[in-house]
Amino acid sequence: MSTKEEYLAKLKTRNDSWQVEIDELQAKASEATDDIRAEINEQIANLRVKSAEGESKFNELADATEEAWEDLKVDAEAMFNNLVGELQEEAQETMAEAQGFFAKIKSFFS
Repeated sequence: MSTKEEYLAKLKTRNDSWQVEIDELQAKASEATDDIRAEINEQIANLRVKSAEGESKFNELADATEEAWEDLKVDAEAMFNNLVGELQEEAQETMAEAQGFFAKIKSFFS
């Protein structure tokens, strides 16, 4: 595998794992009350937009010529690092809200 192919495989794996995490959040959101579910779904929608941005950049990299590859790689790395940080932060916030919701429910039955 060439360096470009290895890099693209790494990005594809990363994006696929984001999709799994987003789907898991979506499943947890379905267990929330309507008002909290709406807020969590809004955050999940934002995560999906960011993931789509990553997918778009991935496709741009995959289609790049070898000459353009090195220049695009630098830009893509910065973008993916930024997206990773944003996705992790938003996912953690969404999970914290969902956990807070479940803690409130549990406290009603304790």
